[in-house]
Amino acid sequence: MITRDNIYGIQKSCYSESSKSGEHFIKESGVFLIVSGTMEAFDGKQKYVYKKGDIVLFRKNALVRFEKQPLLYEAFEAISITLEDLLLQEFAREYTYCSKQAPKETLFKVETDLLLNTYFEGLKSYFGKTISKELIAIKKKELIHLLLRNNKIYQDILFYFSIPGKINLEAFMNSNYKFNVPLVQFAFLTGRSLATFKRDFEKIFHKSPNRWIQQKRLEEAYYLLKSKKVKVKEVYAEVGFETLSHFSYSFKKHFGITPSSL
Repeated sequence: MITRDNIYGIQKSCYSESSKSGEHFIKESGVFLIVSGTMEAFDGKQKYVYKKGDIVLFRKNALVRFEKQPLLYEAFEAISITLEDLLLQEFAREYTYCSKQAPKETLFKVETDLLLNTYFEGLKSYFGKTISKELIAIKKKELIHLLLRNNKIYQDILFYFSIPGKINLEAFMNSNYKFNVPLVQFAFLTGRSLATFKRDFEKIFHKSPNRWIQQKRLEEAYYLLKSKKVKVKEVYAEVGFETLSHFSYSFKKHFGITPSSL
């Protein structure tokens, strides 16, 4: 069971069962607090595990896969706060912050202190009540102040407003092919139009993007099943397939055997 309460971008989520929430193309930066349970996150490079009490800052224009996991006697619960570009730009102008360097990492575990813990504890009383949009904007700006008070480096994450520039397509795709997002988002994140992305892709890989991505996922699945002995029901989502049936059909078509036969 999933319940959500959203107040202008301040959201409380509760999961009573484990949830693989799929792929996330993060359009705007923000922060989340794990109230209870644990969460795994994968950003294309490494996996992170967050537990109760952890506060995490995430940047916009990134790909992340989340899995929320309740514990034996408590549901998974988190409070997330979206920091919209317009609000961040207004804050940057008011306090003369700027960033000229794009952050390389996606997720940043924030060092907690009494002020941050008190801030999130106070937010809990907002849910289920009628709160004005103006008050929520003030609360979001308060959070920005608290983050920058702890670490000025966060300004490079919060106040970088440029769109992604053109990057190495081969390296990017080899790190991110497991993410099940539209090609237009891959194109955007590599600093290309969709047409240019497809053209550059075929020059490098000598295949269409969709064909290459599926082949890479299937080859990775074969390796995990054969060499790592990972279960079929865990592999299909791990490599980017949305359903077990589609994965099994594609695997047999490509390799001539069923995944379960390995």
